[in-house]
Amino acid sequence: MKLSISRTNSKRFARYEALAILILMISGSVLRVSAITTYSVSTQATLTEWTVPTPTSGPWALTLDPTGKCCWFLEYYGNKVGHLDPNNNTFQEWTIPTLNANPYSLATSSASGSLTLWGTEAGRDKVFTFSPSSELFQEYSLGLGVGTSGIGGISVEPSAQVRVWVTETFKNTNVELVYDPNTGNVTAYTNPFPKMAGGGAYGVYAGANSVWYAGFSALVRWDRAGQQYTIWPLPTHGSALGRSVTLDQYGQAWYTQGVSDSNSTDNYVGVLRGNNSIQEWQISTPGADPRRISIDPVSERPWVAEESQQADNATITTMDTYGGTIVPSVPTTAPSVVGNVTILSPSISTAIVSSTTVAPATSTITGSTDGQFIRFPFGSTQPHEAIVDANGNIWISEPSANKIARLSLSPDFALLTPPVISLPQGGTAIITVTGASISNYSGKVSLGITSPRSVIASNFSLNPISFSSGKSASSEFTINVAPNASGGLTPILIQGTDGSISHAISLILVIPNSTSLTASTASNTTSTTMSTTPKCLIATATYGSELSPEVQLLRNFRDNSLAKSKIGASFLIVFNAWYYSFSPRVANYINDHLIARAVMKSILYPLISFIFLSSGVYTKLSAYPEFAAVVAGLLASALIGSFYIGLPLGLLSRRIRPSRSWGLMTWGIMLLTGISAILFAEILAVESILMISSSLTVLSAMFTSAALTAATISRKRTRIRNHSRTIQYGA
Repeated sequence: MKLSISRTNSKRFARYEALAILILMISGSVLRVSAITTYSVSTQATLTEWTVPTPTSGPWALTLDPTGKCCWFLEYYGNKVGHLDPNNNTFQEWTIPTLNANPYSLATSSASGSLTLWGTEAGRDKVFTFSPSSELFQEYSLGLGVGTSGIGGISVEPSAQVRVWVTETFKNTNVELVYDPNTGNVTAYTNPFPKMAGGGAYGVYAGANSVWYAGFSALVRWDRAGQQYTIWPLPTHGSALGRSVTLDQYGQAWYTQGVSDSNSTDNYVGVLRGNNSIQEWQISTPGADPRRISIDPVSERPWVAEESQQADNATITTMDTYGGTIVPSVPTTAPSVVGNVTILSPSISTAIVSSTTVAPATSTITGSTDGQFIRFPFGSTQPHEAIVDANGNIWISEPSANKIARLSLSPDFALLTPPVISLPQGGTAIITVTGASISNYSGKVSLGITSPRSVIASNFSLNPISFSSGKSASSEFTINVAPNASGGLTPILIQGTDGSISHAISLILVIPNSTSLTASTASNTTSTTMSTTPKCLIATATYGSELSPEVQLLRNFRDNSLAKSKIGASFLIVFNAWYYSFSPRVANYINDHLIARAVMKSILYPLISFIFLSSGVYTKLSAYPEFAAVVAGLLASALIGSFYIGLPLGLLSRRIRPSRSWGLMTWGIMLLTGISAILFAEILAVESILMISSSLTVLSAMFTSAALTAATISRKRTRIRNHSRTIQYGA
């Protein structure tokens, strides 16, 4: 049987097809952005190793020059301070005056314009300062001289006055040393840790206004302004203890937590996210025994030395910062109580340098992947430290092998974004994703996002992003939080791939809709991502200021009219996802071109008038916000469609029949469908339907008005033209 479709049915089919396409277009903007699901990383690296001249010296603590170059280190068994210059393969070594000092931790500072090293002597309860230029040691005794205090970590504040912080693990105290360069004396302030720290602390990191400690069972921050401690409990994992702590460029505290048991998997890497939560990752290799943690200044990835004292399967490990487990960690505070205050005079000695040139051994090392972890094997060398220089090289101390090593990665890239943002229900933010080139990487990286259903993520402003060697690249996307989104912490996964290498990071979104989640939860976020009211970018660029009356009118209609209702807020989620996908580029163009700004002012002038009228209607009906939002939205949509679409089409086209050429009936059906769907969604409180139906209603109102206007103008023009012909040729 021959299949045939009548012209009438064909028109009806076309109308329904148009309706279906429109709904799919709207709902498509509501769906989460698809993401890359295949993970692969660059696992090839070059390993260069230098053997320390003193046999079985046990190279231990590592630190970089203030210039960011390698490197200074301590020899735990050799009782020396050492320096390696990799440019000429030369070691310099100075013997510490006190015998069996067991130097443990090292930091650098500048005194009178010259480099000064500060170190701890775990075997003798001492702190020393050493000037390489004068080869002068100054030693300060903090205890009985037999290692009873468990002196451990050391860190120097980045300030004009030299302030040095030391942990005394066995005594459960920390010591602040204030150095007087005129006398060489230090004033020692001994301060006990609060009980919540867990009985002691190993690692310490001194910032400008606060000092962080890796307590046995908590992260501890001492604040200078308040003279108090803030304590965040670490998740409990058997007998695992906090080991090391450092800060990234966002001020987030990263730590390691672990045990030395060869069979244990109670080993973790974690970070304090905001003020109330910890994100942690378990190191699955038994006996990993993580020690010092360092943050790559280029990629912001953590690097960890897994010492593996018992299992002898040591690795140097890094990771992509997605996934893991997010656990609450509600902080408590405790006053800072100063114990003993002591003026310490130094014991002064000089040391003679010995210099030795050592040819390095170079090999290729291949890492293995375990989820987001990338591990480079170091066997039984028991690496204790892993620090990253400004060029992305990882410097490693290998006590059992008596070596200093450099791990140089093959070309790779990293993704960076502010790690935590806080947005309320209905809030919007523009997020910048930056790609960093590692080891002179170049290429194109495609980006993807996976977001929860309560969050709409727009497309990237630039995708893929192109890297040139040693340069960064960036792109932007917009996130919109649903008005009824549940409060809490939720990750947004951002991924990038060039086809062979893939990386992923998590952006933690905080939605504070309860007393337990406040804006302080995202205290580490930057001001650019904390904005809860999105900017009118194009209008601001056109009128030159956010404070101009025109911009304020548009913003007030959005924030104080539409956003106050469920219908309006749902529509704004879809609208913002669409608008902010292109508006940053348009705004930048307008900012740079005066003619474009003048043209845009004339284009926006009618819109300002329409919004003014619609805002007045909303105000009159504001006692019924849902109804007011529908009426004001329909009025604005109709006026916009009539002026910006219908008027030019009516003037430019020839005779138009409203029921045929412009599909007025089709758009009318869509409008009634949209309004009916709004009522349905309001009754059932289904946000996804409300988002689609409100968008459908706005679009159909615009095109219904446009079709009617265009047809009316065309009919009027036809009558005028026929009348002119009648006059010209006579009746």
